[in-house]
Amino acid sequence: MAVRVHWQRTPVSVHHQRSEPLESLILYLRNTHGIRKRSIVMTDREEGGFLFFLYQECDPRWIALWDESYQEGE
Repeated sequence: MAVRVHWQRTPVSVHHQRSEPLESLILYLRNTHGIRKRSIVMTDREEGGFLFFLYQECDPRWIALWDESYQEGE
């Protein structure tokens, strides 16, 4: 299952049914692209599953590339 990103929100929110993929994405964004301004992974009370918020600019292609490689590894 792919991550869902709500780019039109401020701050941007990143969603998934499980917390582990989001934790993996956070590590990738930090280690590869220097993204450090984000929330912790938390329960998504509106849509179910889990989410975190991004508080700095992030290229959508970075998440798309991570998502493709993560899904191949599952």
